Amino acid sequence: MRKFRQYSYSLFVAITLAVGLHAGTLAADKPNLTFVAIATEEMAVVTERWQPAIKYIAKHADVDINFFVTTSYAAAVEALRNDFAHFGMLGPKIYLVAREKTDKIEPIVGTGRPPNHFLKDPCACYHGRLITKKGGKFTTIESLKGSVLALTEPGSTSGNALPRALFPDQVGGKSLDDYFGRIFYAGSHDAAAKAVHMGKADAAFVSENALSRTIDRGDLKVEDFNYLWVSPEVVSNPIVVNTKILSKEMIERLKTVMMNMDKDPEGKAALKTVKMAAMPPLSDKNFDPLRKILAEKKKMKDKKG
Repeated sequence: MRKFRQYSYSLFVAITLAVGLHAGTLAADKPNLTFVAIATEEMAVVTERWQPAIKYIAKHADVDINFFVTTSYAAAVEALRNDFAHFGMLGPKIYLVAREKTDKIEPIVGTGRPPNHFLKDPCACYHGRLITKKGGKFTTIESLKGSVLALTEPGSTSGNALPRALFPDQVGGKSLDDYFGRIFYAGSHDAAAKAVHMGKADAAFVSENALSRTIDRGDLKVEDFNYLWVSPEVVSNPIVVNTKILSKEMIERLKTVMMNMDKDPEGKAALKTVKMAAMPPLSDKNFDPLRKILAEKKKMKDKKG
């Protein structure tokens, strides 16, 4: 039977709620690992969606897995840095932040998405998009000057880092804070999209992958929005491991299981539940293009400052 429990993770300065999911009956002779993920959507939705994949990995790696969802990118990093979590999924930008703080967090596989509402070919990548409500007055970037913008979360790549780094090129070099009248963080990609749909925000920067999943659930429609800007391609969320508390043998075991999920009908079905086509191998070098983008934009910002 599935067991869902709520935890308060006391290691964080700001208490972060997590939902714990046991992948199976805990056995004394099996390693007991903790996987942490970030809630890009509602926590209950993320937990339910990940359950088949976690059960599959636990079964084929011969381990027990506790699954935790946090509402904060920083909380997920701290869970790994403080050895609370053995492995987990981070966003691209927050992985780079984590990597600057510690070298014990290593990416092992990526999250390859299937074709979605925006891109028709499978890819371990995604883009950020600027959306406004269809039928409203905000149909161009120029019309958004002084409007209300929803971002997702400070640690988000497509929902914060990329628009802050790249979008100023579209508006004469002005920062988001100078161009928009008010900015707030909605907490997740689907919440930001829904804020636009409900009129609580005039525009939002969101991950097209997360938006596509929200559309698949029937909460929103593709035609609900105007799409005014698309970011360059970004490597998708990495699955990372804590090399301090996981042995090389265990890391290789987990990596092998995840890399081969798309070759097994059971694994393929589990991947489909988390809206993935595959988990291809991934290394730190795959993040060099994103590093260059953010570094160049920082240089430009420093010069203007």
